[in-house]
Formats: sequence, structure tokens, C-alpha cells
Amino acid sequence: MKSPRSVWLPVLLLAVMSSSIVSGPAQVTPGTVLWKVHSGGQFFFSSAAVGPDNTIYVGSWNGQLLALDSNNGTQRWSFKTGGPIFASPTVGPDTAIYVGSLDRNVYAIKPDGTLKWSFSTQDGVYSSPALSTDGKIYIGSRDKNLYALNPDGTLAWKFTAGAEIESSPAVAADGTIYVGSWDGNLYAINPDGTQKWKFPAQDKVVSSPAIGADGTVYVGSDDGYLYAIKPDGSLLWKYEVIDTVRSSPAIGPDGTIYVAGYDGNLHAINPDGSVRWQKGLGSIYFFSSPAIGADGVIYIGSDKGEVYALAPDGAVQWQRPTGGAVFTSPMIAKNGTVYVGSNDGFFYALSSTSQGAANSPWPIFRHDLCHTGRVGGSCP
Repeated sequence: MKSPRSVWLPVLLLAVMSSSIVSGPAQVTPGTVLWKVHSGGQFFFSSAAVGPDNTIYVGSWNGQLLALDSNNGTQRWSFKTGGPIFASPTVGPDTAIYVGSLDRNVYAIKPDGTLKWSFSTQDGVYSSPALSTDGKIYIGSRDKNLYALNPDGTLAWKFTAGAEIESSPAVAADGTIYVGSWDGNLYAINPDGTQKWKFPAQDKVVSSPAIGADGTVYVGSDDGYLYAIKPDGSLLWKYEVIDTVRSSPAIGPDGTIYVAGYDGNLHAINPDGSVRWQKGLGSIYFFSSPAIGADGVIYIGSDKGEVYALAPDGAVQWQRPTGGAVFTSPMIAKNGTVYVGSNDGFFYALSSTSQGAANSPWPIFRHDLCHTGRVGGSCP
């Protein structure tokens, strides 16, 4: 007869093994630094794009475009431009990476880090590229022009605004291009480069537009307002943030618009323009644009050097300090990693509860992981 111990011990071991298989590896606490890598420069303004093979592309103030391994931050290659990179890169359908530099050039870089082509403008390029459905690259310059470049780097057309363009263009479902200018206007431009209409704010429009499910265009201005503009160019409503709005809006699955301003608050605004909530996070101002995760969590960086994760009701879930101001906009990868650069010179990979960006019309800065800046845009 077997002893009681010989009977229950195998059962206990089986139970433990089964439990291990079901539960899987322990979850990493949200907000944990998975890895960080120094850019070689002091400042980060460029927000990261993620290519179809999960390579991370981000520009640095030392003029380098970095290609990083998403698993550990190892540098795959770097491409040196002749000036600081303020703009965020865009990944095209052929996996070429497009980015502007303050050396006045727009670059197309092959996935192996070699130059495909460059295009010269007459002033610094702060604007991030957007892509049309037929492969054109739209990008603004401080020389007052919005350029439409063919995939081979030749000029298709240019549109001249009344002043500098630092705003990044957004492309609607019908191909209309929206972009702001220092002259205080939001311009709507037809795909052939002609003006469709312009909407006057009361100060510079540096914020980059976001486009809602019904075609409404949301954009901030230095006049302290977030504007909701109908596709025909008429005003739907405006919401007072009180101070400069250079953060770009993001839109949640329920239509809530999130934007931050120089008033130090993150604002959640209902689709009718009424306030849902506003949250002070101890900041003097926000330059970072919010990003919305698939679980509704909102991520944003602050001038105080913190990266915040907030619940849909505005409650802070966690915050992660860095060593410098966070002006970049968080990027949420499909595996839930949040990527963000800081003015301590480091680029951070943080854990989160979100499995990618929200399923919404415009959940993150530049719309999607590849930064197409276009309604319906996605990675190849």
C-alpha cells in the first residue's frame, strides 16, 4: 500500500506545474523602464515612429536619425544630417524613412540607413511629413511653403502660406491637406496644391491637426483655443485652454478630444466642445501631445520631466520621472511598450497596460505607428 505522501505529492506537483502554465510570466509593473539609450545629444523633440519590422526611428537634436532595436534599444544604424532634428520621422509604404532637419533639407533614407534622396528647402524644417494615398510626401518649412514631393524626391507642387510653417500636415479621407501657419491660419489645400479654404485663428497655428470620424478638424493655436472646424471651413466650436496650445490633439474611441496647453493642464473635451475634465499635473506648460492606449489610458510627457499615465476619468495611474523635460509625444507599440524621449538625452522604453494605440480616428500624434499623418493610414 502506498503511503499518503506518495499519493498526494505527484498531484501537488502537477497542480503547481499547471498553475505555472496558466499564469505565465509575472507582469512588469506599468511605468517600469525596460531600457533606455542615450542619443549622443542633449535634447529630444522628435517623437518616435515604429516601422513594420518594429524598428524604432527617432531624430535627435545632434542631427542624427537613429534606428533602434525595439527589444533592447541597440542601435542598428544612425544617419547624420547637417542640423538638429526637431521633426518626427515617417515610414513610407516602401519602408523608406522620411524626416526633415533644421539644415533645411528633407531626407528619404533607406531601411539600411543609406540615403535615398534629399530635397532642399529655403529654411529649417520643423514640420513632420504626412503621406498621401498615392505616395506623395507633404511637409512644411519655415520658408512658408508646404511641399508635395513625389516618391522619387522631385517636387510635385508647393503651396505658399503667409508665414512660416512649423505645423505638421494632416490628410483627410478625401485627400484634403490641413496645415497651420505662423500667420494664424489653418489652411485646407486640395490634392493638386490649390487652396480650398483657410480658417483664421487669432495667433500662430503651430499645433498639428487631428481629424475626427466625421471629418471635423481639431487644432490648437497660440491664442489659447482649441478649434473644431467643419470640413467646409466653418467653425463648429472653440474651447478655451486660456494659454498657448502647441500640443496636438488626440481623439478617443468615444470621440473625446484630449489636448494639453501652456496652462499646465491636460484637457478632456466632449465632442460638442464642453469640458469633460481637466487635470493639473504640476507642469508649467505642455508641449508633448497625448497618446491614447487601447485600454483608454492616456499618456503624456511634461516639462517637469515626468511621463504620466492617466485613466479615462483623469486619475493618474502612474508617473515615471526622467532627467529632463519631456517635449516628445509618447508612442504606444502593439506590445504595449511606450517610447518617449527626454531632454536628459535619453530615449526610454516603458512598460504599460495598453496593447497598442486605441481604435479611434486619431489616437496618437501623427495618427499611427508609422506617422503617416493620414486618415486611414497604417504601416505597410
